[in-house]
Amino acid sequence: MKRISKSLLLLVLSVGIWTACERDPVKDLDPNDSKVFITNHSNVDYKSYKTFSIPDSVLIVENDRSGRGAAVQDLVYIDRIARNLIANGYTRVARTAKPDLEVTPARISYTQSGYVPTYNPWFDPYWGYGGYGGFGGIGYGYGYPVFYNYYSYNENYWYVRIADLKNISADNKANVIWDAQIRGDGIYQESQITSLVDAIFAQSSYLKAN
Repeated sequence: MKRISKSLLLLVLSVGIWTACERDPVKDLDPNDSKVFITNHSNVDYKSYKTFSIPDSVLIVENDRSGRGAAVQDLVYIDRIARNLIANGYTRVARTAKPDLEVTPARISYTQSGYVPTYNPWFDPYWGYGGYGGFGGIGYGYGYPVFYNYYSYNENYWYVRIADLKNISADNKANVIWDAQIRGDGIYQESQITSLVDAIFAQSSYLKAN
């Protein structure tokens, strides 16, 4: 894998950072829905777009590194996204055909680890001299050693974003008009991917060409 630029990392990992975005409420209709998080631009006319492109591999982001993936679950993910967009009236075309929309599917893995201090319950470093009276009531703080606990936090999720290639800005940038995340247990199981992706589009009924 290659190192990912800070701008791409922030774009992929950040959710809801666009000021014109509003988050769709998570519907309580199905267990899959609780794993789906969507960001939608309220002022976008999705019917003004007709075509889209989507790559044959997913973007893989692991902390500050990126690459491409085409494992079985990746291909299932891509195919299901494309099928839903086609069912909603959009036409899939090659990236070279100048599509209205660019769809970027991604698989994100984020790990953070470190140490946190743990103090003896009888000693607070902020009390120090003149704090607790201690066992003898003298008024001195006791220099108990500080222990450190190691922690490791890992998060994995699917991500997909849609960018507007039809209305490129003056500085040659494409605006992201919609994105979604799928989080939770079992999201990489092939048997779950189809229903999870379907849940995204079930909650995004406005994402249609007609």
